[in-house]
Order: sequence, then structure tokens, then C-alpha cells
Amino acid sequence: MATEAIKSTAVTNSNATPRVINNIGVEGGNIVRAVNGLVTLTAAKSTGSTYRIGKIRSSDYVDRIRLTTLADIGTTVTADLGLYDLLTHSNGGTVVDADFFASAVDLHTGAIDSDVTFESGAAGGLITNGEKAVWDCLGLSSDPGKEYDVTLTLTADMDATAGTALVRVYVAR
Repeated sequence: MATEAIKSTAVTNSNATPRVINNIGVEGGNIVRAVNGLVTLTAAKSTGSTYRIGKIRSSDYVDRIRLTTLADIGTTVTADLGLYDLLTHSNGGTVVDADFFASAVDLHTGAIDSDVTFESGAAGGLITNGEKAVWDCLGLSSDPGKEYDVTLTLTADMDATAGTALVRVYVAR
């Protein structure tokens, strides 16, 4: 077996000549902002129901996403966690990527204070996107300078009278 000495992006950039300045997603993010959203899922809500959690910027770097539910949320309800355009009077708040962060998470057993940062394995959930801004993870060629609503979307019907979900998104900017 051979031994390796691997450098992360941050170390590679600081050792380069001339030195390369790291983006805030790699090193030096001076503000970590929390977006917390507590939503109540009520009886008879069907697949496709949306719960808008809070806003993040296209220039943000996602640090961590936590999803917390209580056992009273039902036994079969699942949800995606993704991005929608802002819901405003001038735009309808259309879906950008419904499962950008997480896909069909079991809200009964799979989300009791769970880290879902890289759950989806695609788009925002790819571990290889951990050093990229949201716009870059979306595959855009440049930062559109906009905000998105982080949104929980039911992928199965609600099977309880009510339930509570807390989503915490931590971003660096």
C-alpha cells in the first residue's frame, strides 16, 4: 500500500504561487446565517403541498441543513426539500428544483433531528458541491443575484391529523 498526502482546495490554493484567494464557501465566510422555519402540516394535505421555510440568496454557500420532526407527524408522509422562486405579487413562486437539498425524506422516522445536507445526492445535495454557491450548484453560468424560498414539498399524502416540522438552513456569505 502507498501513502498519500492529499490537499484540500483551501490548502492547495494557499500553497499556490501566486496564492489563490479562496471563496467564502471554502474558507473565510465571515457571516453564517441561519434560516429557521417551523411549519405545521395539517390533516388531509396531499402530495404536492408546499411549505415555504425561508429565503436564501443565489450567492450563499450552504453549510448545513437540519430537519426535525416529531413522531406525531404520521407514518407514511415524505417530503422533498428544495428551492422555489420567491413567492411575490409579480411572480408565482414557481419551482426551481423541488428536491435540490433532499428527496422523499421520511418525516416520521427519517427526519427526527436529521442532517440532510447531502441527502439528495444531486444538485445541492452533492457532496462535491460543498464548496460552491447555490447558483453554481444549480448549474447556472453566473450569479443571477436573486433570492429563493427554501421549500418543503410533500411527496406522499399526510396521514395524521397534524404534525410539526422544523427546517434549519445554515449558509455562509
